[in-house]
Amino acid sequence: MTQSRAILLTGASSGTGMSSGSGKATALRLHRAGWPVYATGRNVEALADLADEGVTVLYLDVNDEESMAAAVKRITDEHGAVGTLINNAAYSLNGTIGETPMDEVRAQFETNVFGLCRLTQLVLPGMREQGGGRIIMMSSIFGMFATPGRGYYQATKHALEAISDSLRLEVAPFGIKVVVLQPAPILGGFVPDSVADLGMDSHDNPALYRDFWEHFVDWHQAYRLSDNPPLRGKIAVRAENVAKVLETAVSTPNPRIRYRLGMPPRLLPKMRAMIGERGWEKFVRAFFPIP
Repeated sequence: MTQSRAILLTGASSGTGMSSGSGKATALRLHRAGWPVYATGRNVEALADLADEGVTVLYLDVNDEESMAAAVKRITDEHGAVGTLINNAAYSLNGTIGETPMDEVRAQFETNVFGLCRLTQLVLPGMREQGGGRIIMMSSIFGMFATPGRGYYQATKHALEAISDSLRLEVAPFGIKVVVLQPAPILGGFVPDSVADLGMDSHDNPALYRDFWEHFVDWHQAYRLSDNPPLRGKIAVRAENVAKVLETAVSTPNPRIRYRLGMPPRLLPKMRAMIGERGWEKFVRAFFPIP
């Protein structure tokens, strides 16, 4: 059976794990390289520019199994199977561990972990039948460590790392490869405009963390998309960099287990091993917003 080249990309519309610019840049780059790309998201209207370029766009919500099954069925009907799944759909929940309501925590895991896992389950039978396939997981530098204010989001990326390592070994006998991307912060992605924009008005206690959240917002402004980002923004990666590495992960015969994009994901694990846990915590306290 000839292996499918069709690519299913989740979270291509705004509010996803990659910034919307990165998702669209990836879809366009792969489309222009000749891959059959199905760019999906909850907001299909936001994908109109991709459709104008000839990219197939579909509605898909990782919290809606019917939409996931419909997307997989369409690709299977047209190409025999999903050839590559790029699991990108995600969002960042802001909030402290002690104050964030558990329904919001569950929603974070439903989107960032459980929905991703279910979609993976849906594409695996076709990949096994055709004797191969590729699953690419969009993790983060924060799949390596955690900081205050985004612990639940970062926990979903830690979970993604473990799931990927287990899955890789389980599906290897069927010729299926599992690849993880660990990018540095992406310019323009998950950058709050204000404390109100963090979406925590209903639960976080301003008397406890007001100063922290103000610092949190100011700190992240360095990662706002610009032609000449200041300070910390200089170590962030751009949408085009993400798209280029994803094309490599899709197309190379023997992809890496992990692609680390940017200097921090390559440097920080070595640094942590050298300075030890107490030294690492001092670094986190010195560099990141801390209550």
